[in-house]
Amino acid sequence: MKVYDCDNEEEFKAIEILQTEKDLIMNNKLQAFSPDSLQEAMNRGYKPL
Repeated sequence: MKVYDCDNEEEFKAIEILQTEKDLIMNNKLQAFSPDSLQEAMNRGYKPL
């Protein structure tokens, strides 16, 4: 699983492009959650790009 920091404009744009090209939501390939920080996400086992 890849983690995108949606507070980062560049990474948010990347996920927008992927969503448009691959229709991630309709294919159930996109999840969202809200840890307080990227560090917290990494502590949960997610890996940054």
